[in-house]
Parts: sequence; C-alpha cells; structure tokens
Amino acid sequence: MKTNGLTLGGKLIGILFFNILVGHYFPPTGIFSIPIVISLATGLIVFNDNDLTIFQQILLVYGFIALNDIGTKLFAGGIHDWQGLGWIHAMLFASLIPCFIMLVIGAFRDKTTSVNMKVLSLSLFPLLIYVHLVLFVEVGLVTHD
Repeated sequence: MKTNGLTLGGKLIGILFFNILVGHYFPPTGIFSIPIVISLATGLIVFNDNDLTIFQQILLVYGFIALNDIGTKLFAGGIHDWQGLGWIHAMLFASLIPCFIMLVIGAFRDKTTSVNMKVLSLSLFPLLIYVHLVLFVEVGLVTHD
C-alpha cells in the first residue's frame, strides 16, 4: 500500500514531538532514545512505499535529524551544560551509522535514479550533518560564569 506524504509527515511529526516531550519530562530518556527515534524515522522514510527519490529521502531524513537535534538541545530537561551536549552528540553519532546504512540500502533499491545522482545524494548527507553541527553546536547551551 502506498504511503502519501501527509501520512508520512504526520507520523514523523508525531515521533518528533513524542521524543521531545519524553526528553522534557523524563530527562535522560529523551537523549538516550535518539538512536532509536532517528533509526525509526529513517526506516519509515526509506522503506515505505512512496514516490520519494533518494535525494528527497536524504533531505527529509536530514530535516528530521536537525529538528530532533535542535528540539532536544532546547527542550530536554537538565542543566544544559557541556556534558549533556556531549551525550546528545554521542547519541546523534551513534544514530547516524544505522541511518546512513539504511540510506545506502534505499539508494541501491532505487532503480529509477542514476548512479551519479545516488552518489551525489549520499555524499550530500554527511555534508548536511557537518554544516548542521557547525551552525547549531551550541544551541540551548547555558554557560555558567
């Protein structure tokens, strides 16, 4: 059965809000569930029967990761110090490994996209994550003097 964009978007937004709320009210749980949440969202995007190209899938996965990362950094419980930021980044990097593997599998399964576009799309993903971390590394960080 085909999944339309509205259904997929609703599921992703639901997962995102649920994880941010869990992180806010049950502080360490939201951070430690980041690999599960990102893997679940990536699986929904890549392995659902939809009409998204690999390029669109990578942009959607990155958008979910970025919103989850920013939401966790802003609204997770705790004192928002460097140690918490380290744990958030550790969980983020732990989730990027299965996420990228799923994206590669999705690229191999896509028979309509050219090999050049697949390689370009897959190489864009680490670049997007790098730019995100450069721009948003200290979001939500509270410095104590």
